Amino acid sequence: MTKYKVIPLPLAEGDIADQTDYIAFELKSPETVVNMVKGIRKIINSLSLFPQST
Repeated sequence: MTKYKVIPLPLAEGDIADQTDYIAFELKSPETVVNMVKGIRKIINSLSLFPQST
């Protein structure tokens, strides 16, 4: 099975950082950020195996 390399764009990384900062500091919910980042990583990993799945 071919595994692809997924490279997030800098703009996307910045957007994610902005969202996680807002959730962690403004909404005071760092646990939510941990779960969000785990979910994002899971999706990125699935794209490396099945890029047409989304």
